[in-house]
Amino acid sequence: MLREVQTFKAIIDERAPEELKEKIGKLGIIKTTVHTPPYMMHKFWARRPWRVFRELITRFTKPGDIILDPFAGGGVTLVEGLIARRKVVAVDLNPLAVKIMRHEVAPLNTRLFRKAIEKLSEVMEPLASDIYAVKCPNCGRKAVAIWTEYEASTDRPVAIRYECNICHSKGLKQPDVEDLPEPPQPPQFTRVEIPPGDKTGDLLKRGIKFFDQLFTKRNLYMVLKLKEEIEKLETYGEDVKSFLFFTLSSTLKWASKMSHLRGDVVEGWALHAYWIYPKYLEINVWKQFLNRAEAVLRGKEYTNKHIGSYAREAKVFDELIASATYMILQADSRKLPLPDESIDAVITDPPYGDNVNYAELSDYFLWLFGESAPKEEEILINKTRGFTIHHYQRGLEEVFKECYRVLKPGGLLISTFNSKDSLVVGAFIHSLRRAGFSFAGALPQPYLKAYETTFHALQVDSMPYDYIFFFYKGNHSNASTTSLNVSDLWRFLMEELKACKQAICSEREYRMRVYPKLIEFFVQAGSMSAIISASAALENIVNSNIKYFKEVRKKRIENRKTSNKTGEETG
Repeated sequence: MLREVQTFKAIIDERAPEELKEKIGKLGIIKTTVHTPPYMMHKFWARRPWRVFRELITRFTKPGDIILDPFAGGGVTLVEGLIARRKVVAVDLNPLAVKIMRHEVAPLNTRLFRKAIEKLSEVMEPLASDIYAVKCPNCGRKAVAIWTEYEASTDRPVAIRYECNICHSKGLKQPDVEDLPEPPQPPQFTRVEIPPGDKTGDLLKRGIKFFDQLFTKRNLYMVLKLKEEIEKLETYGEDVKSFLFFTLSSTLKWASKMSHLRGDVVEGWALHAYWIYPKYLEINVWKQFLNRAEAVLRGKEYTNKHIGSYAREAKVFDELIASATYMILQADSRKLPLPDESIDAVITDPPYGDNVNYAELSDYFLWLFGESAPKEEEILINKTRGFTIHHYQRGLEEVFKECYRVLKPGGLLISTFNSKDSLVVGAFIHSLRRAGFSFAGALPQPYLKAYETTFHALQVDSMPYDYIFFFYKGNHSNASTTSLNVSDLWRFLMEELKACKQAICSEREYRMRVYPKLIEFFVQAGSMSAIISASAALENIVNSNIKYFKEVRKKRIENRKTSNKTGEETG
């Protein structure tokens, strides 16, 4: 029924259409590279590699096709689809995702944007010079703090990175008494409470109840002052003003106490959680705003060149059929305002269980602008909200049923997916099968190299690749119940464990070996109870051998350290 193509380790269903099987088999490993400039303009979580999506779009659709992404998130399908001259419907419930996507593809007059920055500088540059003033250790005159490191337990500064425009010295200094004067009272703003959640619980326990408490007084003042000054600008047009607010939103990643030093690297908010480090950074907001403005300019110069006038937004679907090229909808994909059989392909990347709590995290970027992300409609696993694996599975199923409705006959649904939790993978596949889709194949793709150093990727034996899943709107005789029962699966898992121990495999490598068989089981499974049993079989085996896996991991880390040390000594 299912065969594994050893060269690329693709899993292909023999009953899928011949042309589709051939395309999947030829796809191979797509070489990934770092994000292009549009994706560097603003933080969003778990963006997938752009080149993977570009390849999927160009190989499995044709120019002029309409692509739907019901979980559009950071906008990769939208941007790459427009670059490839397809039409795209990008849907997301999250207002932050919608804001980011609109600015990724909207044209910008970069000359006017630069002039607006110059106008802001007339007020903000001298203000920042005073707010972040420190004594230069070289000439004794006034210098400016680029960042200041604080002890979180006392909120006292312990180190300052400075630059002096008088003697042109720069470096680290110890804080002096006269450094960093008390900031003025901030402009008026509305305090926004941090809602309870899986990712906000730690803050609430620590007494941090409002988003403004995540900032030092100095940085809160500067953020609010910047917002106030942008609001005053009248002569540069609403488009430029919108991009300035977008730049300020992007700056927030580096503006809070969640910034810290990672070795010598200045790191903004980097986790999929709220966390203030024992030593946090107060980063010069104005300097960072200027950095982010340059990032926005690079992003817009890229899209102005590669998308340009092809980006024509539709307000209603009929406009997309005519001359427009994209629609961005802030909506629940369980109720798509699209006609039946109107979409050529669905290309997406849905939430992975509890991997990222998007709404809770997005509120950090939204509160300043009087917005918040909907949470009760979100499709994920969240203990605080009582969202279980069953809530997650049902939500996905409802979205995929809508995708099935709007897809043309024979149309493809292609989705990347990554979770170490086999139950989450099973729920995802089961949702697609229950929605009516037929399975065609799955292909693993290695992580973008840069992802391997992220907090999530560094977790114990996290999966080092995404799977690309291929489903299509059409029937083949998938059995309603699996021919591979849980007992058979258990025997297979135990045999693979024995082989792994002989080869001294890690937990990650063991999971990589058994996932193709698990996927085969999930595709044929007739119920969530069967999927839960299969997932439990795997997790029970892993947990009962956790001592062995930990020992392998420990030895690997020691060998890596020894190898690195030897390389340094001989380098």
